[in-house]
Amino acid sequence: MIDFSSPKYDEHRMVIEKLRNKGRDWDYIKYYGKNDGEGLQNKLEQLQEDDMIPEDLNAPIWLEIVRFLREAEEREQMIEEKIANNRILSRHQDNNLTIPGGPASSWQLYKNKLVGQGWTNESLKDMENTTISILRKLRVESDNPVKGLTIGHVQSGKTASMAALMAMAADWEFNLFIVLSGTIENLRKQTEDRLMNDLKMSGNLSWERLSKLSLKPGSSHKVNSLVLNKRSRERYLNVCLKNKTRLNDLILWLKEDGNKLSQMRILIIDDESDQGGINTKDVNDSLAERTALNKAIVELVNIQANDGLKPLSMNYVSYTATPYANFLNEASEESLYPRDFVAVLNPAKEYFGAKQIFGLENNEYFRGLPIVREILIDDRDLVDSIHKGEESYLPDSFEDALHWFLLATSIMRYRKYKKPISMLVHTSQKQIHHQIFAELINDYFRTTSKAEIIKKCHILYEQEKKRFTKEDFEMEFEIYPNKNNVKDYPPFEKIEEELKRLIRQYPSHINVLEDTKRLEYHDGLHLCIDNCANNGITEDLEHVRLAYPDPNSPNYPAPAPAFIVIGGSTLSRGLTIEGLVSTYFLRTTSQADTLLQMGRFFGYRKGYEMLPRIWLTNDTESKFRFMATLEEELREDIETYILEGMGASEYGPKIKNSPKLTWLRITAKNRMQNAEEVDLDYSGTSSQTILFDNDANIQRHNIEVTENFLNRLGTPNETRNSRGLYWDNVPFQEIIDDFFRKFTFHKQSEFSNIETFFEWYQRKEAEAGFTNWNVVLAGSGKLDDNNNVKKWEVGGRGVGLIKRTRRGSASGEIINIGVLRAPTDLYADMTKETYELIPSEFKLTKDGKAERAQINEQLEEIDQKPPKKSVVSELRKAAGIGLTPQLLLYRIDKDSKFDKENKENTKEANKRYDLNASEDLIGVSLFVPGYRSGKNLATKLSIRIENPMGESETEEGKE
Repeated sequence: MIDFSSPKYDEHRMVIEKLRNKGRDWDYIKYYGKNDGEGLQNKLEQLQEDDMIPEDLNAPIWLEIVRFLREAEEREQMIEEKIANNRILSRHQDNNLTIPGGPASSWQLYKNKLVGQGWTNESLKDMENTTISILRKLRVESDNPVKGLTIGHVQSGKTASMAALMAMAADWEFNLFIVLSGTIENLRKQTEDRLMNDLKMSGNLSWERLSKLSLKPGSSHKVNSLVLNKRSRERYLNVCLKNKTRLNDLILWLKEDGNKLSQMRILIIDDESDQGGINTKDVNDSLAERTALNKAIVELVNIQANDGLKPLSMNYVSYTATPYANFLNEASEESLYPRDFVAVLNPAKEYFGAKQIFGLENNEYFRGLPIVREILIDDRDLVDSIHKGEESYLPDSFEDALHWFLLATSIMRYRKYKKPISMLVHTSQKQIHHQIFAELINDYFRTTSKAEIIKKCHILYEQEKKRFTKEDFEMEFEIYPNKNNVKDYPPFEKIEEELKRLIRQYPSHINVLEDTKRLEYHDGLHLCIDNCANNGITEDLEHVRLAYPDPNSPNYPAPAPAFIVIGGSTLSRGLTIEGLVSTYFLRTTSQADTLLQMGRFFGYRKGYEMLPRIWLTNDTESKFRFMATLEEELREDIETYILEGMGASEYGPKIKNSPKLTWLRITAKNRMQNAEEVDLDYSGTSSQTILFDNDANIQRHNIEVTENFLNRLGTPNETRNSRGLYWDNVPFQEIIDDFFRKFTFHKQSEFSNIETFFEWYQRKEAEAGFTNWNVVLAGSGKLDDNNNVKKWEVGGRGVGLIKRTRRGSASGEIINIGVLRAPTDLYADMTKETYELIPSEFKLTKDGKAERAQINEQLEEIDQKPPKKSVVSELRKAAGIGLTPQLLLYRIDKDSKFDKENKENTKEANKRYDLNASEDLIGVSLFVPGYRSGKNLATKLSIRIENPMGESETEEGKE
């Protein structure tokens, strides 16, 4: 059987892959658009005459390579689909509920509403699959509460998921829905209005709003008035503020009538569950009382009437994008720990999240969109002086953010965009600082001529058009659907009239009509200060807080209304800032979960994808990138555990061991009650060296150590792609003694504390079931082929040196290569022999006959998307090496050149240069298998966190 993955067929595969990358389907590619093999041969001969394809690429070879590549792609898709269809971490048996299909069902009506809002079929299908998966973990009748957690992304559509779950549960006779929503009343009201708008439609069921339930006189609803019998059409929604008084009132209201309580099938949804309800008291102190709010939620979940009657069922599902406190707080039987299930929501492909905006550490595929602009130290210091009343002019970076908002608004109005457009100013949580900045913005427009503003806008516009191009967007946001519909920048002359119209009048608060108290919007700038000092309407008939117009209002303003929003805590979590195109962000926090939740710039930007910009410091940008990496690793871990068949009660989160944790705490210390300083769990580790000392003596030493180590391993095997060598069944102690303890890593490398890993591995090796190691020397070009590639003689074979380039700076004593490992290197030890061990469920069938597929060679190129860790684990497990750790080694050519014809990332930190190293570099990568089913090698967070910044601020009670 011909091995079409070998370098001999690189050019042949590339011809076919280019067709696939252009969107051609496999039926077209099979005969290259012709009817049969004869037509294909004629087409190939024509291309050979034009010197466009290899001379030996005939029709039979073409058809075999097409089959090979098609099967490889389908195999990858099969594993991806397996992951996509298994979004729940749980060992609990499913109930037998199904997706409601009736056209008048609550679910189908809601689904149709989402279609009308422009949801894609793919996103709808994913939501439907995830929702029914969660619903099947709930109980229609049960003595004990079900407790689960659903993990989303910030601003990614968690409310839509909550509405979907409620709609589907309502069709299956759940009759009381309680949503615990935030600590700020206007956010609670926003959630209540949206959910009622989503769910209250003419159909089989009738939805009723229950607000501020209480036994106090004047409450509009009595529990004994609810219609809760099995045939009832009534469904009830209560959105309750996370406030101990409101919660205790709700509990007393529910307990008043035990007979009614015993008819209730309750679904509690805890929105932003890591906020408010976490127990911050010492759980190891048996005498310590729970915090009042946490105690109230625990009592609600375990509610029973005074006569001992309980609900028919109680289901508690928490939702959050930052689940660290949920996992690390406490895990007792009484607690709210999600012991029954953990679900993971997929955002739609259009989602602008932390990974898309800021990129991932050591990941060339996710480098981040070049829409982040730096606030320099001088400007940051100036903002501090402004807050203190020592200075009274705007920083240059703030002027840029303000001018960009004017430009983006003008572009969107030119395109007839209808919805609100916003700028967010988030520099402090203090109300006095909000007022100071509002006054400075007003002063700027009163003291700067309109001609000067337009001139500055024009200069900035031409700069920004170059700094972030449509080509950048297409390259950095590869999965974004319908990229052809993403609009490029119009010429400045096209938007100039809209710009003049926008600044024709000075910014003002939202006016209020005296007779009707209706809010009146104009076509200029609305300046909103969103904090509780500005509740209500002022004596001057102005509404100072943010209030977007009702989209259903007959008096909806045109053109699209523009808002500059200044605030602190109210903008930190939950509130959606519509049409956000410019953000000036200078808030600091040492809590990672708080930082992520402040990201109002995450979300969907359909129709204005090229326009968002974010101004923040380099330090804050680094924190967001680090958090994006942690978030990605957490989700990949959960995916792996799901595929391993683990349960939620077995899951213990692993936090990346990084020096950055000294300046960024995962969550507040008093929210990590169940985190213990025990050993780190390295299972599932996938590390690589990207930092090197540019010291010839160190690197020559490392080359000698590596060469001696490899030559002592004996006769090597050839990797399946014929680019490198591998040695199997190598004892770990041999790797420690002959390689790691002699090798010199850069002091900031992930391997600088390798002894901790040695200790963990040797203690857990037998328990985990790990085998001896495979050692791989990855290379470039074909083995022993000296054409145009420098070779390294190892084990009697010539292995090609790989090429990597510098990132960030052209010179210096530290070399950062950004990424070392090519995606398919993790498959390098999956030889033809191990491939034959893949079990039947991973075989593809064609015409009823089983045929084997090869690994997807499209992943060979370094700039291709790397496979998920869960996919790698599944492939290695299927090939019989799922418990075999891997050590990957590389020799990097010191003379590697940057290919300047390739597009250079416009972010300064990602710019590429020639390697310019004093000696060849040895790159090292580790891949340690994850968990075995039923095995959990660490159940608690195991990391020592020292935070020199002191306790982080809390978000409650500031305003």
